[in-house]
Amino acid sequence: MNRNILVLAACLNLLAGSVRAKDDNNIVAKFDHNGPKDPLSVASVYLSFQGEKAEGLPGTPSGDETRYSLKVWEDLFLQVTTETVEKDVAGYHFAFSKDEAFQTPLTADEPTGPTLRDLAVTDFRTQDNSASRPVKPGPGTPKDRGVLRVLHYPGFDAEIRILEYNIGDAEEGKTPYFKSVSCLVTIKQKEAVKNAESKKEVKPGETKNEKPAK
Repeated sequence: MNRNILVLAACLNLLAGSVRAKDDNNIVAKFDHNGPKDPLSVASVYLSFQGEKAEGLPGTPSGDETRYSLKVWEDLFLQVTTETVEKDVAGYHFAFSKDEAFQTPLTADEPTGPTLRDLAVTDFRTQDNSASRPVKPGPGTPKDRGVLRVLHYPGFDAEIRILEYNIGDAEEGKTPYFKSVSCLVTIKQKEAVKNAESKKEVKPGETKNEKPAK
């Protein structure tokens, strides 16, 4: 009798534990590297895509594509738009704008032609899709973009580092597509811009370390 009671109590405890147990699953989409006294503003954005969906970010229809927007700083937004081929995602286009609705896009300092702002599945497959394309170390170029891209904008630089990708139909005779991609985008304010902002904070007739008289 006592044994049955102990077994029953143990089962009830296990059941109660299974009811109480919950998952806490969160995506930390953006984090700042610096404090208010650091000389330059630096922020990183983690992105994880499953095809045309981004974890933790709502998508906005943009024609036949989906656009994802995330605020970096005041008046600066990261914009990522899917690029689909036959209903599969063949790539993602990265851009920046002054507003969330993407009405005031910013122009990157880069030559015309192939752009480092495009993350394409063909960046990682040979031309005939028979094998993986060798990835060279260091920052990519427009003709060989690789897993690290450095973009230059007026006032800031952006680094796109591809962390992981999974490509479907990766064989000759088929059209490859992204099943999933994860990357880290790091945005760093240029020193000249930060210095200009610091000067604005100092009132006329005061030095930066001088306190106003009471």
